Amino acid sequence: MSKANKKTLNLFAEGINLQAATARPLIDLQHQACADRIALAKDFLSTADRLMRMRRPEYRSAISRYYYAMYHAIRAVAYLNEGGDDKESHSTLPGAVPVDFADSALWQNALKDARARRNEADYDPYPANLSAWRAVAVDLQGQAPILLALSENYLKQKGCSHL
Repeated sequence: MSKANKKTLNLFAEGINLQAATARPLIDLQHQACADRIALAKDFLSTADRLMRMRRPEYRSAISRYYYAMYHAIRAVAYLNEGGDDKESHSTLPGAVPVDFADSALWQNALKDARARRNEADYDPYPANLSAWRAVAVDLQGQAPILLALSENYLKQKGCSHL
């Protein structure tokens, strides 16, 4: 304590106040944050699946939702592994896939690719034929639930108590 600067002391006080206000230890709140992010990922996955089942599938929107399901799943993993939400940037998050995560390098690349496809689907006017987006959407439809399940299992193995 005697060597802590003002910013550090303020952070200590904030942590103490948060624990007192919630009557929950910080680690429990961190585990809850991971579980909540997994729940968000599941919501995005469900939305994407609904978009794919529409009479006229919304491939572009499904691509976006599949990416965000993947993004939030890995963001929960990175949060627990890093001890904080330091890797939320879309460009840095793939590098935060832990080395002990199943097929870490594969999922780093899959997340980068999904982001690129999401950017194309959201911002590029071409290809104008919406059915041209089908292959990308189907690919992400296969990847997103696998990554979500792996992420949830990883968090459970690491002791996340709210999953």
